[in-house]
This record gives sequence, C-alpha cells and structure tokens, in this order.
Amino acid sequence: MPRLRLPARARVTPRLATRARHSALESRASRHRDDMSSRSIVVVGAGNAAGYLVRALVSHGLGKNVTLIGAEDVAPYERPALTKGFLHAQNPPRLPGFHTCVGGGGERQTPEWYVENGVELKLSTTVTNVDFAAKRVTTNAGESIGYETLVLATGCGVIRLPAAMGGELPGVRYVRDNADGLALAAAMETAKKAAVVGGGYIGLEVAASCATRGLKPEVIMMEPHVMGRLWNADIAKHYEALYEARGATFHRSSKVKDIVAGADGAARGVRLESGETIDADLVVVGIGATAPVPFEGLDAPEGRVGGVKVDARFRASGPAVEPGSVYAIGDIAAFPLKLTGETVRLEHVKHARDSAAYVGDLIAGKTPAEYDPTPYFYSRVFEHPGTERAVNWVFYGVQTGDEIITIGDLNPKLAAFWIDGDKCVGAMLESGAADAVAALAAAVRSGKSIDVAALRAAASVDDAVAMIL
Repeated sequence: MPRLRLPARARVTPRLATRARHSALESRASRHRDDMSSRSIVVVGAGNAAGYLVRALVSHGLGKNVTLIGAEDVAPYERPALTKGFLHAQNPPRLPGFHTCVGGGGERQTPEWYVENGVELKLSTTVTNVDFAAKRVTTNAGESIGYETLVLATGCGVIRLPAAMGGELPGVRYVRDNADGLALAAAMETAKKAAVVGGGYIGLEVAASCATRGLKPEVIMMEPHVMGRLWNADIAKHYEALYEARGATFHRSSKVKDIVAGADGAARGVRLESGETIDADLVVVGIGATAPVPFEGLDAPEGRVGGVKVDARFRASGPAVEPGSVYAIGDIAAFPLKLTGETVRLEHVKHARDSAAYVGDLIAGKTPAEYDPTPYFYSRVFEHPGTERAVNWVFYGVQTGDEIITIGDLNPKLAAFWIDGDKCVGAMLESGAADAVAALAAAVRSGKSIDVAALRAAASVDDAVAMIL
C-alpha cells in the first residue's frame, strides 16, 4: 500500500575528442533542452496525490507537458491499502491491482498508462535540489530539469525509533511504501508473536491483521486509550473490547524503553519503561508521520503544523519562488481551513485526491473557488475472509466543542457527536448506511441548531443520526 521497474534516465558526460563529436553532442543537448522546455510541469513525488494530479492534467490535455519524478520503483498507487487488504492472509491485493486512480473510481494508471498519455515517468529517482529562482530541479541521476510549474506531492515520512533503541533491528517494521508493505506481509507469514507500537490508525489496522493471523498482537501506546487524537475513552472502549475478543492485548499509558535483540541480532521483544518485557519476533512501529519542508527555500507554517505553507489555492511561497509557480498538495500542504480559520495539514487520502484534482484544474487555467473541505477520516479493519463482520467507521468535521455524545454499543452500530453549544461540529458513524454517511458532511457544515438534550437521550443510532440530518 511485484514491482515493475522503469529505469531513471542517466546523465552521460563523455570526453569530447573531436569537433564533430562535440557538435553531435551539442545538437543532442539542444534537442533535449527543447524537449524539457515543452515539459513545463514537473511533479515531485509519486504517491496518491501525484497520481490523481496527473489524471487531472491528462484530462485537460496536458499529459505531454508533465514529468513525474518518484523515489519508488513503482508508479503511483493507493497507499491506504498497505495497512488494510494488503496484509490479508488470503488473496491480498498486489500491484498493479491498486495503482491510482482505482480508489477514486478512475482508470488504473499503470506505467503503460503514463506512456500512452505522453507523461514522462521517472521512477527510482529523487530530487536532490530545487533552484526556485532558476526554476530547475536536480535529480540523483545528475539531471537538471526545468519547469514552469512545480508541484510537490512528496507525502509524509514515518517517525522511526532511534537505532540506539533498537529501531533498526531486523524484525522491526515500518509501513510507508510498497516495499515496506511487502516486507511486513512476508514477516507476518513466519512470525510467532507480534508487538505493535502505536494505537492510532496504522497501529490498529496492522494489529487487526495480526490478530486475524493468530499473532496475538500486544499494542503499546503512550495514550490511555486507542485513537487518542480523535476519540475519547467512551468511544475507544468499544473498539478495544472488539480487539481483545480477537486476541489483542493493550498496554495503555506505556512507553517503550527499547527493542530487545536476541542472540541472532534480531528483535525478540519490546522492553517498557515500567521494566516489563513483551516477547515478540515481529515489532511493527506506527507512531506517527513526519512532514518536514522537503526543499530549502520554501516557507513553513508557524508552530508545529509541519509541511509546506500554502494559500487557499495550494500556492507555495519563498524568497525566490515566483508567485504561482510552485504548489504543494496532499499530506505536506499546510493550508488555511476555512471551517475553523486555522492552518492545518490533513493526512488523509480524500484530501490527497481532492487537493490534487483542485490543483490540476488550476494549472489547466480553471478558476475554482478557494479550497474549502470538510475534514474527513475513516478506517476499515477485520474485513478478512472468515471474520464475523467488518469494522468500518467514518468521521466528518472537527474535534472541538464542549462534549462528545456517544450512542450505541458497536453491536453493530455506534455514533458519536462533537457538540459546540447547540451545534454538531463533528460526527462519527460506525457501520452506517451509505445514505446516512453521505449526508453527514453536509449536516456538520450546515451549522443548524440541534436539541442536545434529545440527542443525549436518543434510543438508537438511527434516531440520533436523524436528529443531526
């Protein structure tokens, strides 16, 4: 969330022995410069956002203007799959089955698709420097590529445990890209016992797969309950009980001291600061993402937001950045959220897709209104064959307000509502009908007053959702 390798173009600098040879190379270089000048759009990064951006540009007839540069050796794909179906024991999806843009209902963009649409696809290639004044990027292959428009779609990295804590030992896994997913899936095939560090999205999705495989995962988290950044304890207790019934164990309010190595040098357990050691031959670390400014010369947001500061049309800025020449999309874009007035980053696939399509329209000369999303998050676990039911929740809105009202017991439905005064500013729904899910975003944004006392007393999830809609 097997690979087709497309080689990066190498830079060749032979010694010039004769004038004829010199002229031939100059002619070739001139043709190369002309070709580069026609490719006025350079996209750096090959994750979800990049794939959806290129789809938008191709739809506007701009495919032959695009160079896409990606560090992985595979074309853009639907990254959320890596901690979901990708880890299934039976019939797991593999590339090319989940290239973008199948997750958004579009055509599957295999490497051949890019070639057919005139897009220059440079894989296994990283951009080492950007000269914003000269409008040129330099790659690890030594190429210097000019642009008129540069789009940064590099996505987030993962937070790793320091090597001094055992964070790089064999048997310790992280999930960032397709190679990580393949390595984790292979490790799960032979592991006897799993420990998962982190109780957020990644931790819970991986723990669900481990539990289904009989690895009895032990989930270690610093917070007092799972999904501490979104849920309260009342919501979390229902999900924790579901995991525990499937063999998981939770170590709440716990800190990792280090990963313990066995005689073979591989991980054999996790030692907590309390002194307890949890045996495990597979340790999966999912403790969050990192979003530094990818290149020097770009403005960053104030505070701890991270990423690249952009305006409401995803335009980046910096001392040498020509206005409107550089965009940042997806996870790394720190943009003004109109709903709250705050500068935020949204690490979510829907935002990656939406911001990409938006910027694709802008580059094509369209003038859409300023970006104005409703934050949306979701997760799906226990979808594996043989499990009694899938767990599938969605959230729309913001996590502010005076209280959270929880209705239901996850058998099978559960709903939670974030209340600010007499308004519902955020809503979560588990196992909801498609029509109710579709209506939640608009209901949260409407700002209409609700009867909070009646909501607290709702007899069922369906009754509660009806009050919000």
